[in-house]
Amino acid sequence: MRPSLALSIGAVLYILLGVPYVLVPAQMLSAFGLGTPSEALVTARDSGVVLIGVGIIDWLARDAIGAPLRGLLWGNLFIWAAAMVVNGWEIAAGILPTTSLGGLVLYLALVIVFALALRRARGEAHPAG
Repeated sequence: MRPSLALSIGAVLYILLGVPYVLVPAQMLSAFGLGTPSEALVTARDSGVVLIGVGIIDWLARDAIGAPLRGLLWGNLFIWAAAMVVNGWEIAAGILPTTSLGGLVLYLALVIVFALALRRARGEAHPAG
């Protein structure tokens, strides 16, 4: 997969996930079967802002090359892999409902997208400089 396409996919998904966390955090938390105390709403909004920020970074840097590109791809790969592990544990521990299993499929797909992009980025010639 072209690294620029992977970063574009990541950018769109981060922003699509982040905006609702900022604008309607209670509904987002409820969709995961979680309560909505005011502290959780603050954390959800903060997380949404971070997701939007990463989406902007991915979008603006989608044409990066060399070490910056590999750094972006590794960072994205880590985010989705770690989210998959953490949410998998939370589902197994009964913290998240089993209806959240669909999210793990999305996370796995994104891990594959970024792993393939990283593989391609590593195989490309390093720019002179």
